[in-house]
Amino acid sequence: MGMPVHAGGTQWLASLRPVIEAPWPALASDTLACIEWAGAQLQLQLPGAAAEQLLSALLDGAALPPLPDEMQAGALAAALDDLLAGLERLGRGAPRFMPAAGGQPPAVLPHAFALQLDARAGSQAIAGLLRTDSLGLLLIAGLASALPPRAGPLANAALPLTLHLDIGYATLSVDELRQLGPGDVVPMANSFVGAQRVLWLQAPGAGGLHVQLPAPADAAAHAAAHAAAHAAAHAPFLTVVQPWSHAMPALDPPLDEAASFDAIPVRLSFDLGEISLTLAELRTLQPGQAIRLGHPVANAVRIRANCALIGEG
Repeated sequence: MGMPVHAGGTQWLASLRPVIEAPWPALASDTLACIEWAGAQLQLQLPGAAAEQLLSALLDGAALPPLPDEMQAGALAAALDDLLAGLERLGRGAPRFMPAAGGQPPAVLPHAFALQLDARAGSQAIAGLLRTDSLGLLLIAGLASALPPRAGPLANAALPLTLHLDIGYATLSVDELRQLGPGDVVPMANSFVGAQRVLWLQAPGAGGLHVQLPAPADAAAHAAAHAAAHAAAHAPFLTVVQPWSHAMPALDPPLDEAASFDAIPVRLSFDLGEISLTLAELRTLQPGQAIRLGHPVANAVRIRANCALIGEG
Protein backbone atom coordinates (compact mmCIF):
# COMPACT_ATOMS: atom_id res chain seq x y z
CA MET A 1 0.00 0.00 0.00
CA GLY A 2 1.08 3.65 -0.33
CA MET A 3 0.30 6.57 1.97
CA PRO A 4 1.53 10.17 2.09
CA VAL A 5 3.24 10.99 5.39
CA HIS A 6 4.98 14.04 6.86
CA ALA A 7 8.33 13.36 8.53
CA GLY A 8 11.29 15.56 9.30
CA GLY A 9 9.69 18.66 7.78
CA THR A 10 9.12 17.10 4.32
CA GLN A 11 6.56 14.93 2.54
CA TRP A 12 7.18 11.24 1.92
CA LEU A 13 5.29 8.36 0.37
CA ALA A 14 5.22 5.34 2.68
CA SER A 15 4.65 1.80 1.45
CA LEU A 16 4.44 -1.45 3.38
CA ARG A 17 5.15 -4.94 2.07
CA PRO A 18 4.55 -8.01 4.25
CA VAL A 19 7.75 -9.90 5.02
CA ILE A 20 7.16 -13.62 4.63
CA GLU A 21 10.73 -14.78 5.15
CA ALA A 22 12.65 -14.02 8.34
CA PRO A 23 13.18 -10.22 8.50
CA TRP A 24 16.65 -8.81 8.86
CA PRO A 25 17.98 -8.42 12.41
CA ALA A 26 18.53 -5.04 14.04
CA LEU A 27 22.04 -3.59 13.69
CA ALA A 28 23.84 -1.63 16.37
CA SER A 29 23.52 1.56 14.30
CA ASP A 30 19.77 1.13 13.75
CA THR A 31 17.17 3.18 15.59
CA LEU A 32 14.46 1.06 17.21
CA ALA A 33 11.31 2.86 18.38
CA CYS A 34 8.69 0.96 20.39
CA ILE A 35 5.23 2.50 20.02
CA GLU A 36 1.86 1.77 21.64
CA TRP A 37 -1.14 2.90 19.59
CA ALA A 38 -4.80 2.11 20.28
CA GLY A 39 -3.71 -0.89 22.35
CA ALA A 40 -1.46 -2.25 19.60
CA GLN A 41 2.30 -2.72 19.91
CA LEU A 42 4.53 -1.47 17.07
CA GLN A 43 8.31 -1.62 16.61
CA LEU A 44 9.83 0.71 14.02
CA GLN A 45 13.38 -0.09 12.93
CA LEU A 46 15.21 2.57 10.85
CA PRO A 47 18.76 2.34 9.49
CA GLY A 48 21.57 4.59 10.67
CA ALA A 49 21.55 6.44 7.33
CA ALA A 50 17.92 7.52 7.79
CA ALA A 51 18.93 10.80 9.46
CA GLU A 52 21.09 11.80 6.48
CA GLN A 53 18.24 11.06 4.06
CA LEU A 54 15.81 13.08 6.17
CA LEU A 55 18.08 16.12 6.33
CA SER A 56 18.99 15.84 2.64
CA ALA A 57 15.30 15.93 1.71
CA LEU A 58 14.76 18.91 4.01
CA LEU A 59 17.67 20.78 2.37
CA ASP A 60 16.51 20.11 -1.22
CA GLY A 61 18.99 17.31 -1.87
CA ALA A 62 22.10 19.07 -0.59
CA ALA A 63 25.12 16.82 -0.11
CA LEU A 64 25.91 16.58 3.58
CA PRO A 65 29.18 15.85 5.38
CA PRO A 66 29.21 13.18 8.10
CA LEU A 67 26.82 14.32 10.80
CA PRO A 68 27.49 14.31 14.55
CA ASP A 69 25.57 11.71 16.50
CA GLU A 70 23.58 14.43 18.29
CA MET A 71 22.34 15.90 14.99
CA GLN A 72 21.37 12.48 13.65
CA ALA A 73 19.48 11.68 16.85
CA GLY A 74 17.68 15.03 16.71
CA ALA A 75 16.64 14.53 13.06
CA LEU A 76 15.29 11.06 13.80
CA ALA A 77 13.46 12.24 16.92
CA ALA A 78 11.78 15.06 14.97
CA ALA A 79 10.75 12.65 12.20
CA LEU A 80 9.31 10.17 14.70
CA ASP A 81 7.35 12.95 16.40
CA ASP A 82 5.88 13.90 13.01
CA LEU A 83 4.93 10.28 12.33
CA LEU A 84 3.21 9.92 15.70
CA ALA A 85 1.33 13.18 15.18
CA GLY A 86 0.12 11.82 11.84
CA LEU A 87 -1.12 8.64 13.51
CA GLU A 88 -2.99 10.68 16.12
CA ARG A 89 -4.79 12.63 13.38
CA LEU A 90 -6.29 9.37 12.15
CA GLY A 91 -8.62 9.49 15.14
CA ARG A 92 -7.71 6.24 16.90
CA GLY A 93 -6.06 7.70 19.95
CA ALA A 94 -2.69 9.24 20.70
CA PRO A 95 0.31 6.94 20.09
CA ARG A 96 3.17 7.01 22.57
CA PHE A 97 6.72 5.76 22.83
CA MET A 98 7.27 2.78 25.12
CA PRO A 99 10.58 2.67 27.02
CA ALA A 100 12.48 -0.61 27.02
CA ALA A 101 11.93 -2.54 30.24
CA GLY A 102 15.15 -2.76 32.24
CA GLY A 103 17.13 -1.37 29.34
CA GLN A 104 16.84 -4.69 27.50
CA PRO A 105 15.84 -5.05 23.82
CA PRO A 106 12.10 -5.75 23.53
CA ALA A 107 10.74 -9.12 22.48
CA VAL A 108 10.34 -9.37 18.70
CA LEU A 109 6.72 -8.96 17.58
CA PRO A 110 5.23 -11.69 15.34
CA HIS A 111 4.32 -9.74 12.18
CA ALA A 112 6.81 -7.81 10.04
CA PHE A 113 6.49 -5.35 7.16
CA ALA A 114 9.23 -3.90 4.99
CA LEU A 115 8.78 -0.12 5.20
CA GLN A 116 9.82 2.08 2.30
CA LEU A 117 9.81 5.89 2.56
CA ASP A 118 10.34 7.79 -0.71
CA ALA A 119 10.65 11.58 -0.76
CA ARG A 120 7.84 13.21 -2.74
CA ALA A 121 10.10 15.97 -4.12
CA GLY A 122 13.47 14.23 -4.34
CA SER A 123 15.37 10.99 -4.76
CA GLN A 124 15.86 10.30 -1.05
CA ALA A 125 14.67 6.92 0.20
CA ILE A 126 14.65 5.12 3.54
CA ALA A 127 14.19 1.36 3.92
CA GLY A 128 13.08 0.24 7.37
CA LEU A 129 11.17 -2.49 9.13
CA LEU A 130 7.86 -2.33 10.99
CA ARG A 131 6.95 -5.11 13.39
CA THR A 132 3.54 -5.40 15.01
CA ASP A 133 1.34 -7.65 17.11
CA SER A 134 -2.01 -9.06 15.95
CA LEU A 135 -3.96 -5.95 16.97
CA GLY A 136 -1.52 -3.78 15.07
CA LEU A 137 -2.04 -6.01 12.04
CA LEU A 138 -5.76 -5.21 12.19
CA LEU A 139 -5.02 -1.49 12.43
CA ILE A 140 -2.77 -1.64 9.37
CA ALA A 141 -5.44 -3.58 7.47
CA GLY A 142 -7.96 -0.85 8.32
CA LEU A 143 -5.62 1.85 7.02
CA ALA A 144 -4.95 -0.11 3.83
CA SER A 145 -8.67 -0.55 3.12
CA ALA A 146 -9.10 3.24 3.01
CA LEU A 147 -6.45 3.68 0.30
CA PRO A 148 -7.28 3.62 -3.42
CA PRO A 149 -6.39 0.32 -5.10
CA ARG A 150 -3.07 0.16 -6.88
CA ALA A 151 -2.68 -1.68 -10.17
CA GLY A 152 -0.73 -4.91 -9.84
CA PRO A 153 1.24 -6.93 -12.38
CA LEU A 154 -1.85 -8.82 -13.60
CA ALA A 155 -2.83 -7.91 -17.18
CA ASN A 156 -6.49 -7.05 -16.60
CA ALA A 157 -7.26 -6.69 -20.31
CA ALA A 158 -6.39 -10.37 -20.86
CA LEU A 159 -8.64 -11.70 -18.08
CA PRO A 160 -11.40 -13.95 -19.48
CA LEU A 161 -15.01 -13.26 -18.53
CA THR A 162 -17.68 -15.93 -18.96
CA LEU A 163 -20.98 -14.58 -20.29
CA HIS A 164 -24.25 -16.53 -20.21
CA LEU A 165 -26.80 -16.11 -23.00
CA ASP A 166 -29.70 -15.76 -20.57
CA ILE A 167 -33.29 -16.14 -21.71
CA GLY A 168 -35.06 -15.85 -18.34
CA TYR A 169 -35.60 -17.37 -14.92
CA ALA A 170 -38.19 -18.87 -12.59
CA THR A 171 -38.32 -19.24 -8.81
CA LEU A 172 -39.32 -22.56 -7.26
CA SER A 173 -39.17 -24.05 -3.79
CA VAL A 174 -36.84 -26.94 -3.01
CA ASP A 175 -39.87 -29.23 -2.76
CA GLU A 176 -41.14 -28.18 -6.20
CA LEU A 177 -37.69 -28.64 -7.70
CA ARG A 178 -37.51 -32.22 -6.40
CA GLN A 179 -40.78 -33.09 -8.13
CA LEU A 180 -39.64 -31.97 -11.58
CA GLY A 181 -39.11 -34.69 -14.17
CA PRO A 182 -38.33 -34.97 -17.89
CA GLY A 183 -41.02 -33.31 -19.99
CA ASP A 184 -42.30 -31.02 -17.24
CA VAL A 185 -42.92 -27.41 -18.21
CA VAL A 186 -41.71 -24.58 -15.96
CA PRO A 187 -43.13 -21.13 -16.76
CA MET A 188 -40.55 -18.35 -16.55
CA ALA A 189 -41.24 -15.57 -14.06
CA ASN A 190 -39.18 -13.15 -16.13
CA SER A 191 -38.14 -13.52 -19.76
CA PHE A 192 -35.13 -11.65 -21.08
CA VAL A 193 -35.96 -12.37 -24.72
CA GLY A 194 -37.14 -9.15 -26.38
CA ALA A 195 -38.60 -8.33 -29.76
CA GLN A 196 -36.65 -9.45 -32.85
CA ARG A 197 -34.94 -12.22 -30.80
CA VAL A 198 -32.89 -9.77 -28.73
CA LEU A 199 -31.62 -11.11 -25.39
CA TRP A 200 -28.90 -10.62 -22.76
CA LEU A 201 -25.36 -11.96 -22.95
CA GLN A 202 -24.48 -11.28 -19.34
CA ALA A 203 -22.04 -11.81 -16.51
CA PRO A 204 -24.31 -12.49 -13.52
CA GLY A 205 -24.57 -9.43 -11.31
CA ALA A 206 -22.01 -7.42 -13.30
CA GLY A 207 -23.59 -6.29 -16.57
CA GLY A 208 -23.91 -7.53 -20.09
CA LEU A 209 -24.51 -6.99 -23.79
CA HIS A 210 -27.74 -6.84 -25.75
CA VAL A 211 -27.34 -9.28 -28.64
CA GLN A 212 -29.65 -10.55 -31.38
CA LEU A 213 -30.05 -14.15 -32.49
CA PRO A 214 -30.33 -14.74 -36.24
CA ALA A 215 -33.85 -15.18 -37.59
CA PRO A 216 -35.00 -18.81 -37.86
CA ALA A 217 -34.91 -18.68 -41.67
CA ASP A 218 -31.35 -17.36 -41.62
CA ALA A 219 -30.30 -20.08 -39.20
CA ALA A 220 -31.84 -22.80 -41.40
CA ALA A 221 -30.11 -21.46 -44.50
CA HIS A 222 -26.82 -21.28 -42.63
CA ALA A 223 -27.17 -24.91 -41.48
CA ALA A 224 -28.10 -26.15 -44.98
CA ALA A 225 -25.11 -24.40 -46.53
CA HIS A 226 -22.74 -26.11 -44.11
CA ALA A 227 -24.45 -29.50 -43.64
CA ALA A 228 -21.24 -31.41 -44.26
CA ALA A 229 -19.22 -29.39 -41.76
CA HIS A 230 -18.65 -30.12 -38.09
CA ALA A 231 -21.53 -29.35 -35.70
CA ALA A 232 -19.63 -26.34 -34.34
CA ALA A 233 -19.95 -24.76 -37.78
CA HIS A 234 -23.72 -24.66 -37.27
CA ALA A 235 -23.31 -22.34 -34.33
CA PRO A 236 -25.01 -19.01 -34.98
CA PHE A 237 -23.43 -15.60 -34.91
CA LEU A 238 -24.85 -13.16 -32.36
CA THR A 239 -25.15 -9.56 -33.50
CA VAL A 240 -24.27 -6.94 -30.89
CA VAL A 241 -27.19 -4.52 -30.48
CA GLN A 242 -25.94 -2.59 -27.45
CA PRO A 243 -22.37 -2.53 -26.03
CA TRP A 244 -21.60 -3.35 -22.42
CA SER A 245 -24.19 -1.99 -20.02
CA HIS A 246 -24.79 -2.21 -16.28
CA ALA A 247 -28.56 -1.71 -16.75
CA MET A 248 -29.38 -5.36 -16.15
CA PRO A 249 -32.93 -6.73 -15.88
CA ALA A 250 -34.48 -6.50 -12.43
CA LEU A 251 -33.55 -9.33 -10.07
CA ASP A 252 -35.97 -11.28 -7.94
CA PRO A 253 -38.12 -9.16 -5.58
CA PRO A 254 -37.38 -9.49 -1.85
CA LEU A 255 -38.44 -12.91 -0.63
CA ASP A 256 -40.57 -13.66 2.41
CA GLU A 257 -39.17 -15.93 5.10
CA ALA A 258 -39.46 -19.62 4.21
CA ALA A 259 -41.72 -21.63 6.52
CA SER A 260 -39.53 -24.74 6.17
CA PHE A 261 -36.39 -26.01 4.48
CA ASP A 262 -38.39 -27.36 1.54
CA ALA A 263 -39.92 -23.92 1.04
CA ILE A 264 -36.56 -22.21 0.52
CA PRO A 265 -36.72 -20.54 -2.91
CA VAL A 266 -34.41 -21.73 -5.68
CA ARG A 267 -33.73 -19.52 -8.69
CA LEU A 268 -33.90 -21.52 -11.91
CA SER A 269 -32.24 -19.66 -14.77
CA PHE A 270 -32.31 -20.64 -18.43
CA ASP A 271 -29.62 -19.82 -20.96
CA LEU A 272 -28.45 -20.85 -24.41
CA GLY A 273 -24.87 -21.50 -23.37
CA GLU A 274 -21.92 -19.31 -22.60
CA ILE A 275 -19.14 -17.40 -24.31
CA SER A 276 -15.73 -16.54 -22.89
CA LEU A 277 -14.28 -13.18 -23.94
CA THR A 278 -11.41 -11.18 -22.53
CA LEU A 279 -12.06 -7.77 -21.03
CA ALA A 280 -10.13 -6.19 -23.90
CA GLU A 281 -12.44 -7.88 -26.43
CA LEU A 282 -15.54 -6.76 -24.52
CA ARG A 283 -14.37 -3.15 -24.51
CA THR A 284 -14.00 -3.11 -28.30
CA LEU A 285 -17.44 -4.54 -29.14
CA GLN A 286 -19.68 -2.12 -31.02
CA PRO A 287 -23.25 -2.37 -32.38
CA GLY A 288 -23.35 -4.51 -35.50
CA GLN A 289 -20.39 -6.72 -34.64
CA ALA A 290 -20.90 -10.48 -34.70
CA ILE A 291 -19.94 -13.02 -32.03
CA ARG A 292 -19.99 -16.78 -32.68
CA LEU A 293 -21.90 -18.61 -29.96
CA GLY A 294 -19.77 -21.76 -30.30
CA HIS A 295 -22.55 -24.36 -30.52
CA PRO A 296 -25.95 -24.74 -32.21
CA VAL A 297 -28.88 -23.06 -30.49
CA ALA A 298 -31.30 -25.94 -31.08
CA ASN A 299 -31.90 -28.05 -27.95
CA ALA A 300 -29.23 -26.09 -26.08
CA VAL A 301 -31.22 -24.53 -23.24
CA ARG A 302 -29.16 -24.90 -20.05
CA ILE A 303 -30.99 -25.06 -16.72
CA ARG A 304 -29.17 -23.71 -13.67
CA ALA A 305 -30.27 -23.77 -10.03
CA ASN A 306 -28.71 -20.86 -8.18
CA CYS A 307 -26.10 -20.65 -11.00
CA ALA A 308 -25.21 -24.38 -10.81
CA LEU A 309 -25.85 -26.29 -14.05
CA ILE A 310 -28.37 -29.08 -13.32
CA GLY A 311 -29.76 -30.02 -16.74
CA GLU A 312 -30.62 -29.17 -20.31
CA GLY A 313 -33.87 -28.91 -22.19
